[in-house]
Amino acid sequence: MQGKYNGANRAFRAQAAIELMSYAAFFLLILVATIAIFFQTQAQETTRAENAYAQEVAYGFADHIRTAFIAGSGFSENFTIQPNILGKPYRILVSHSGSPALKETGLVYVEWQGPGGSASLSAPSVTAAYQSINYGSFITQPPPGNFIVIDSEYGQSILMSNSNGRITISKG
Repeated sequence: MQGKYNGANRAFRAQAAIELMSYAAFFLLILVATIAIFFQTQAQETTRAENAYAQEVAYGFADHIRTAFIAGSGFSENFTIQPNILGKPYRILVSHSGSPALKETGLVYVEWQGPGGSASLSAPSVTAAYQSINYGSFITQPPPGNFIVIDSEYGQSILMSNSNGRITISKG
């Protein structure tokens, strides 16, 4: 008789072990799914924060240009741009027309390396005759000269001035 109970006891133990492993696997699956959802939400929030910050940088720079344009000749302002967008370096590109009389809208682009590759945002700006004073890799005007490029990796202090309607962007 004792052997009979001993065999039944082993069967109950085996069943309990299998049930325990099933429950553990189920809860582990729930934990993994929860962590995956958390990381996906965090990545989306990081992307949203980068875009909001880049938009703030673009509109802020466009406001500096607008201020220099409206203030008129003799205006000069020294300001600082942020060194990065949530730890990532970025570039500001200021587009301009060769002829400001065309009354086109200029654009200020902010480009950076986002989570999914290159990212870019823009803000409208006034069209004016722009001039840049090149400082190595910090402020450049690559050919064909439709953009002034400011690279945040190489500096943050900018001097913007207005001389007879010509907006000059140089190192501050």
